[in-house]
Amino acid sequence: MFANQGFFLILLGFICSFYGFVAAILAAFWRHRRLYFSSKLALTVTSLLVISASGIMIYSLFQRDYSLAYVMKNSSNDLPQLFTLTAFWSSLEGSHMLWLTLMTIVGTIAAWSHSKDNEHIMPYVLASIQAVICWMLYLAWTHSDPFLANLPAPPNGRGMNELLQNGYMAIHPPMLFTGYTCLVVPFAYSIAALCYGDITEGWLKTIRRWTLVSFIFLTAAITLGGRWAYVELGWGGYWAWDPVENSSFMPWLMATALLHSLLVQDKTGHLKRLSLVLAIAGFFMTFFGTFLTRSGVVSSVHSFAESPIGPNYLMYLAALMLISASIFAFRAPSILPSDTEKVWGVSRESALVVTQFLLISFAAIVLIGTLFPIVSEWLTKQRISVQAPYFNMFAPWVGLGIIFGVAVGNLLRYGSPAVPHGKRIVLSAIVFAIPLTVALVYFGDVMHTATTKNLIAQLVGLYLASWAIGCLIGDLYYRFADIRFKYVLFFKRNLGYFGGWVSHLGILIAIIGFLGNYRGMEHVQTVKAGDSWTYYGLRFEFQASGVESRQNQNATNFTAPVKVYRGTEFLYDMAPAQSLYPTKNQTFTEVAIEGDFWHDVYLVLADYDKTDGKRATFKLYINPTVRFVWSAIVIICIGGIIALFDRYRGNKSRDVVAGEWETSI
Repeated sequence: MFANQGFFLILLGFICSFYGFVAAILAAFWRHRRLYFSSKLALTVTSLLVISASGIMIYSLFQRDYSLAYVMKNSSNDLPQLFTLTAFWSSLEGSHMLWLTLMTIVGTIAAWSHSKDNEHIMPYVLASIQAVICWMLYLAWTHSDPFLANLPAPPNGRGMNELLQNGYMAIHPPMLFTGYTCLVVPFAYSIAALCYGDITEGWLKTIRRWTLVSFIFLTAAITLGGRWAYVELGWGGYWAWDPVENSSFMPWLMATALLHSLLVQDKTGHLKRLSLVLAIAGFFMTFFGTFLTRSGVVSSVHSFAESPIGPNYLMYLAALMLISASIFAFRAPSILPSDTEKVWGVSRESALVVTQFLLISFAAIVLIGTLFPIVSEWLTKQRISVQAPYFNMFAPWVGLGIIFGVAVGNLLRYGSPAVPHGKRIVLSAIVFAIPLTVALVYFGDVMHTATTKNLIAQLVGLYLASWAIGCLIGDLYYRFADIRFKYVLFFKRNLGYFGGWVSHLGILIAIIGFLGNYRGMEHVQTVKAGDSWTYYGLRFEFQASGVESRQNQNATNFTAPVKVYRGTEFLYDMAPAQSLYPTKNQTFTEVAIEGDFWHDVYLVLADYDKTDGKRATFKLYINPTVRFVWSAIVIICIGGIIALFDRYRGNKSRDVVAGEWETSI
């Protein structure tokens, strides 16, 4: 019904974006204000056209218009309303359309919300953004057409992927693509700075804000993806170093490194070119990850099947890398370093540089591990798989570096090796870490659950993370004390510092949670209805009714009700299940998760007697401190949001001299 209208809107959007790109290029070379303004209008019109096309697609999904091939493949008459909406981004063409829509919206916002300091580079910014949008529209018009007709229309569709019929998948993709999309602004501003040959205070402010927004969305999106894997796949974990997981993690690492580089640039005027490289690399990684997801070159539960979009992405990546590298090679010398000489001694900016080195190195390690199977298959015709042990071999050392970087880096001051109250803070943190570590060891049952091989490493990791938390708390306390606890004054001038403080605290709590992931315990038990078994001090009673059939929206759940006791005390009901959807003949796992602040009790119905349901096999996981991870990510995002409200005051920092930190950004 709407195939022609949707296709026409995409084609018209391509024409508008191509005109906007050409107009912006000409405006940059000719300094022509009317061409520049027309380019902004073209971008705005493109955004409206793409939003309208997306609206048509969503309307078609809710109308069950199976004359569209995409609706037929990703929807069905029984699909609930929420998942009818999420079907929009559940497959290749729709997710590309979602990303395209967000790209045009973000591009339009960036075009109309720039500061006066950036007016002179905006034609280059518009050209960079619209070049990307033009290519994405070309892809939607040719190889990823969401409005491909399917005639005659069948009475029902194939249905949405059952694994994606989960609430977290209603939020994860939009947040992930928003995080990806926001990185186009730092990329465009970096290309613009190189083309123009200058970096201004307004440039730094804009890059920092958009990178922070991307950091917040990517952090939340990656966590939601991990949570989806945790509750949906039934393997007891949330991160497996899957290639597609890695593809979203690498842009996050680049964005985080960029934030640290921009902070050094703000305080000292140095690392300008590194900031440009990181902004370009972060944006490149978003499309590189998309190439992995959509090309079929990796095997993953997250990835799409092989399609014609893969070769086009590869050509685009090659062009993006070649053009960006060429512009940088020819124009980077025009980006002049700071007027002041810099000796990289012991100081806060040096700690930030070390942190960047860790983040960039880890991104390289993840990239090598992700690409190695692909390259090995291409060279030897035999795929050599790189599993979690490779990544876990490096991750603890990176985590250790981050712990020391957070603890020591926050105590140091810019431009000075002095550490105000440093000795007192460090010694107090050493003492503070002892009871905190004891509490983590006791309530997390480290001595009982850790293997002999990992016990020492976990104890050391928990103590060092606790010590770093003590250093953070001590640093904040003495900053308050030095201004006689004038909280209003502090938060008025130091939201940037405090936002970073909160995010760093979240990072340390997350590390404690990650350490608990290696202490998870697994137990398999086959039991008859009415019987029970005991594990980890808990008694699990499989109810006498056996496995029951329960309807849950469009799925039939075969549920095994279990009551959990500690001694004679009833704790909670658990209902692990296997679900059957009308569009598939296979069953899918529905996990039951309960627990307390310190542990997750994670129960899976692995198998059951199909004749009468009176016998079932359960897989039980006890996961200590896993809830620390989910809580920590919320804290990290809150820190990022706080930092967004910081009042930016340009390159000159007042805390270069030790003791004047209270007026810092």
